[in-house]
Amino acid sequence: MTKKKILVMTDHMPWGHRSIARAIYGFLKTKEKEENFEVYYAEVRAKLGLIHEMYMLSYRYLPVSNKLSRWISYSPGLRKLIEKMSQGNVVAPRKIVEKIKPDLVISAYWFHSHSLARWRDKEKQKFKLWTAVSDPWTILPIAYNSKIDLHLVYDRKGVYLGMKECGLKRNQILITGWWTRQEMFGKFDRKEARKKLGFNDGRPVVFFGGGSMGTYSLVRLLPALMLIKDKVGLVFNTGKDKKSYDLVERYVKSYKRLNKKGNLIIKNLGWIENMGEVLAGVDIVFGKAGPNFLFDGQLPIMGDRRMVISD
Repeated sequence: MTKKKILVMTDHMPWGHRSIARAIYGFLKTKEKEENFEVYYAEVRAKLGLIHEMYMLSYRYLPVSNKLSRWISYSPGLRKLIEKMSQGNVVAPRKIVEKIKPDLVISAYWFHSHSLARWRDKEKQKFKLWTAVSDPWTILPIAYNSKIDLHLVYDRKGVYLGMKECGLKRNQILITGWWTRQEMFGKFDRKEARKKLGFNDGRPVVFFGGGSMGTYSLVRLLPALMLIKDKVGLVFNTGKDKKSYDLVERYVKSYKRLNKKGNLIIKNLGWIENMGEVLAGVDIVFGKAGPNFLFDGQLPIMGDRRMVISD
């Protein structure tokens, strides 16, 4: 019996789309023998040009602009522009599909989904196409496409938005919950995790996360931390945002000069690969709405610890 081929595809950037793709790929990989299929994974650079750079700037330094982006996204004109741009993006994802010849493509990046849907329709390709809708509730209309066979959404709100605002049929949407990477299911020892972070006493430890790409809003917390008198541990995750990382580093140096007691122990980790283990060693997770660690983190920090979400 010939094995079916599944290709999980995403963009090359280290943001939530990639985490979702790796989670889906990791799960399907465990089912290969049982279900008699082969799973492939590909990170393909999207050809977005200046739109990508503008998004990165607003994401990191002006998150309030996302409200404007959301409003614009309902414009039929933008939809047409996206469809036109997707033609220029199709070359790279098409090469991967033509090489692997999958029976099913699961795209975790909306722009690749648009490109593949348009190409498949035009060239009458036979593979099935699914897309992972990467936001749980604040979903932009461009995440949906009526030419795609199946949309994987977080919950009923994803179904409602897809049908009400984008005209999809119910059988084009599947509720899957959140896609959590396999490494987050590890059994982490809390004491060991704290020791690796450098916390050897019983002080509370707070995790401040800005997501994989980082966010400048994290550094606004720094002046207020000067007022803390108790023994507290702070862990900063600034992702790939070097500017935020450098600002936290400068703050740490200033704090050590001005506060001789040193009640705060600050760990500036920047980009984090072992997120599950890090979260297992903290007491409170504080993050802006959006990053995957807010979902992933519910596994290693279950119990009496707390999670705070802030804009």
